[in-house]
Amino acid sequence: MGFIHFLELILIVAILLAVGIPLFGKLKLKKLVEAVDPTSDKYKHLLVRKEETLISIKELEFDFSTDKISEPDYKELRHRLEAEATEILERLDQLEQERRKKINPVKSH
Repeated sequence: MGFIHFLELILIVAILLAVGIPLFGKLKLKKLVEAVDPTSDKYKHLLVRKEETLISIKELEFDFSTDKISEPDYKELRHRLEAEATEILERLDQLEQERRKKINPVKSH
């Protein structure tokens, strides 16, 4: 019985090689782990926060229009959310300018 299992194993390996080499042999070798770019990660995080803040503003407007929130609370929360959105947009602009400087450095004479 042991010899039969050995032959089965050899046959399975041969089939896997016959099928796998043509399929995976043409693939380019890719890095399993890419280098982490902290600037890119910050930028993506800020984009997500911007979307979340804009959604919060829309939800706040809806709650106010359906009388779920008082006008003073609405104004206070709206002001906070707008300040947060402004801060996020400024930081996004700052990161974008830093990225452009890296791509197109200013040449000095």
